[in-house]
Amino acid sequence: MNSREQFLDWLNDAYSMEKSLEETLERHAKDAEGDPEVHARITRHIEETRGQAETVKGCIESLGGSVSGVKSALAGMMGAVQGMANRPAGDTMVKNAITDYAAEHFEIASYRALIDTAHELGEEQIALKLTSILHQEEDMARFLEEKLPGAVQGALTAASR
Repeated sequence: MNSREQFLDWLNDAYSMEKSLEETLERHAKDAEGDPEVHARITRHIEETRGQAETVKGCIESLGGSVSGVKSALAGMMGAVQGMANRPAGDTMVKNAITDYAAEHFEIASYRALIDTAHELGEEQIALKLTSILHQEEDMARFLEEKLPGAVQGALTAASR
């Protein structure tokens, strides 16, 4: 496998990652209906995630590649990360926030590696597109970091009733 093929493979991983996270975010938005600010931000990030998947797909196609089927290894890893938040409980918002925060940081690391690869291969337009996605992921991670203490406090208050 040459470096361009490796890059295409990694871009396909990113595409699969975005597609798998979309479903999780939809569940988490439903869980957050009682908190209008969190619900609105997750809903906005669902739209960003859909756009990110399309952007990554466009990058793949611009390199002459095509989107592969869902990669089971990546989907399985994301499923494991998300699994801890799938059980209904009083601490659902805490578990969702932790899961989403971890997923955002996984995405941040992935996009940083992809951006470095794009620069190495002289694909500056792709690097710019991926940098835009990176900024969206960083913004969402900051939002989740700010909201986690409130989710913890809410769960503890509910547990002490």
